[in-house]
Amino acid sequence: MTERLLEGRTALLTGVGSGLGRGLATSFAAAGAKVALVARSSAVPDALVQEIRAAGGTAAFLKGDITDPASIAQAVDETVATFGGIDIVVQIAAHGQSHLSRPLDDITLDEWDQHVAITLSGCYQVAHAAYPALKASGRGRLIAITSAHGLAGDASNPIYASLKGAIRGFAKALAKEWGDDAIAVNLFSPSSESESSKAYFALHPEAWEALRAAFPMRRMGDPAIDIAPAIVALAGEQFRFVSGQTIPIDGGFYTTL
Repeated sequence: MTERLLEGRTALLTGVGSGLGRGLATSFAAAGAKVALVARSSAVPDALVQEIRAAGGTAAFLKGDITDPASIAQAVDETVATFGGIDIVVQIAAHGQSHLSRPLDDITLDEWDQHVAITLSGCYQVAHAAYPALKASGRGRLIAITSAHGLAGDASNPIYASLKGAIRGFAKALAKEWGDDAIAVNLFSPSSESESSKAYFALHPEAWEALRAAFPMRRMGDPAIDIAPAIVALAGEQFRFVSGQTIPIDGGFYTTL
């Protein structure tokens, strides 16, 4: 339960096509936030908007591409025009294949640049476009996603580990730069199950048993029940004095911060 912790606030969310994005969108709306769902295509967000409205929430779809400065700036402007401002930005959009294991000698420069453009530069584009609105809010929150692989490294996925680590440095820098503007900047590092991961582990139970041992709570998190409510709290007043931090929401998977 998230209660109405975000009543009267507007949240702009990217990456809403994923299970985690959906969980965040519905949880933020249930907590009272007006939710702007930004995506390149309306295929998923339109249905999600209708679901949120049917539950009594407020939501709108804004078309935006995080790799295109003009596009994301327009989505921000339309959000401000529609809802009167932006108090919270949650940036989780990333390259669709960033989770796949790829050794460095299999990665071309073009592939590397594509991942950088979406996962890292996309985070910059969103932050850059949203900054004036977050400053005007007087209680702005920028929340982005990282990973335990960005904290500890990952021998099987150097792109993912590198970019998630870079986002952590970016967030720390913004937390210091934007502090005078009353904007808190934080990251969360989730271990969240998805439809694709559930399907994969159903076909490969031995892979899940090997991974399961790394989780002290012996499971991955449910996006809507375990992960999203924690992000709602991070976006609210209860955590207004927390900034520049990485919050693992992973059942104890990463414990060396």
